[in-house]
Amino acid sequence: MTMRQTRLLLVAVLAAGLVLWIGWSVWPTAAAPVDWGPLPHAPHIRPDYIGVTIPPNIAPLNFVVEEPGTAYHVRIGTPDGPYCDVRSRDGAIRIPPATWKTVLAHYRGKTLPVEVYVRDANHRWQRLEPFAWTVAQDEIDPYLTYRLLDPIYNVYMHLGIYQLNLETSEESPVISSDAIGRGCVNCHTFPHNRPDPFLFHVRTGADTSIPIGMVVMRDDKPELVQPRADVHPGFAAFSSWHPNQELVAFSLNDTVQYMHGNTTETREVYDRRSDLAVVHLATGAVTAPRAIADPAQLETFPCWSPDGKYLYFCRAADIWKEVEPSLLQDYAKVKYDLVRVPYDVASDTWGDVEVLLAAADTGTSMVQPRVSPDGRFVLFCACDHGSFPAFRAASDLHMLDLTDRTCRRLDANSDQSESWHSWSGNSRWIVFASRRANGYVAWPYLCYIDPSGQDHRPLLVPQADPRFYDTRLKTYNLPELVMGPISVDHDELKRALRSKGPDSEPAAAEGSVEQGYGGGRE
Repeated sequence: MTMRQTRLLLVAVLAAGLVLWIGWSVWPTAAAPVDWGPLPHAPHIRPDYIGVTIPPNIAPLNFVVEEPGTAYHVRIGTPDGPYCDVRSRDGAIRIPPATWKTVLAHYRGKTLPVEVYVRDANHRWQRLEPFAWTVAQDEIDPYLTYRLLDPIYNVYMHLGIYQLNLETSEESPVISSDAIGRGCVNCHTFPHNRPDPFLFHVRTGADTSIPIGMVVMRDDKPELVQPRADVHPGFAAFSSWHPNQELVAFSLNDTVQYMHGNTTETREVYDRRSDLAVVHLATGAVTAPRAIADPAQLETFPCWSPDGKYLYFCRAADIWKEVEPSLLQDYAKVKYDLVRVPYDVASDTWGDVEVLLAAADTGTSMVQPRVSPDGRFVLFCACDHGSFPAFRAASDLHMLDLTDRTCRRLDANSDQSESWHSWSGNSRWIVFASRRANGYVAWPYLCYIDPSGQDHRPLLVPQADPRFYDTRLKTYNLPELVMGPISVDHDELKRALRSKGPDSEPAAAEGSVEQGYGGGRE
C-alpha cells in the first residue's frame, strides 16, 4: 500500500468515526433500543425538567442525563405521532430544533411523554421510569429581557441589559455598561409587554460626559428625561408606564447596604428614604402628591393597573427618624403593606390610598407588586422584612385575586429567594428570578398560570447548551417578558446622552435627579 493510499484510508476511517460519533450524539433518526430492562426510578436529569409545564413555542428543553452509563438514548413523543430520538455518549441531550418544533405543534394542549434509556458497562440497555411534559395551549411572549450581574458584594464591574429569544435560545446584548463608559444601566421597563417604547436608567461611570437620567426609547430613538432635582435626593430606580404611554411612575430611593454575620446571607439592603413621583414625558414635568410621597411613609415599587385607573405600590412607616438604622434588629421592624391609589388621568387627580394587604395582618413584608395584563391578579413577593427580597431566602411569590380578594402562596416556590417577576402579555405565564439552584445566583424560571389562577411546576429557561448553567454564574435581574426584539443604536444613544451631559444646556425637564441602582441593588 502506497503512502497516498494509507493517508486516504486513514482519512476515511477518521471520517467514518466522526460520522458515527455525531450519529450517537445528536441524530434523531436512531431507533430506540428494542431489548431493554426496566429501572425502578425516574432519571436524574439537569436541569430538572421532569413534570414541568412548557409553552408550545419554547426552544428545545436540552438536558443532561446524570445516570452512570456508556451511552444514552432519549425518545420524545411516541411512534403513533411525531416523535424525536436523540442519542448521546456523554449524557448531553441536544434536541434538533426543527424536529422539536414539529413535536410541540402536535402535542400542544396535551401531555408529551419522554423515555430515557441508559446503556451499562455490559452493553445492556435499561429504561428508566418514563416522565412527561405538559405542553400548554397558551404561548409565551417570545423574548426575555434581563440585566446580568456578577454575584459580588460592593461594586458591579461589568453589567448590561440582554435579551433572549425563548424560541431559539439566542442571547444578544441590548445595552452594556461598556457602551456608555462603564456607567450603570438598569431598571428596564415596557408598556404592555411591547418592545417599543421602553425605558431604562443610566448612571455616570468612567465617562463623565454621560449624564444621569431616564432613557426613553421610541421608534428606536433615545431621549434622556431628567426629572426635577428637588423632588427627592435619592436614586430613581423602579418605573412603570401608564397605559397612555405619556406618564411614567417611578420611585426615588435613598438606598443603603451594609454587611453582617447573622445569617448565611451577609448583605442587608434598605431604603433610608423612598417616595414615588410621576413624570409627564411630553414636558418633563414631575408631580409627587402626598398620596404617593407622604413624608411619614416609605413608598416604592410602583405598578399601574392595565386600565391606568390605579397605581399599586408598597408602603411602610418611616422609622428612620426615630431609630438608629445601623442595627439589623431595627431594619427587621420595617414591613411593607400592599396598597393602591385611584388616579384620574383626565383631571390628573388622586384619590385615597387603599390598603389591600397589611403587614400587621400577614406578618410579612409585601413588595414588588405586578398586576396581570387582564387585571385579575396581583403577583408580589412576601418576605420576613424589608423591600429587598432578592437577599431574603424567606421571600416567596404570592398572588392576590382582585375578584374576591383571596390571596395564596404559589406552589412554585422553593426554600430559596424568589423575586423579580413579570407577566406575559396573555396573563398565562410568569417569569421570576430564583436562587433555588445554589442559593447564590438567581436564574430565570418560567411558570404557567392556568385560567383558574393555579400555578404549575416551573422550568428553568432552556438553553442550547445542556450544560449552560454550569458556568453561567451570574444573576438574572429584573427578567421581563416582551413580545418582540429590542434594538438600540449605541452610537446614537451616546450622542443623545452627551447632548444633555454636564456641560450642555439644561434639558427640557425641570432639572435632574441622580439615578442608578443604589448600593448593592440586584
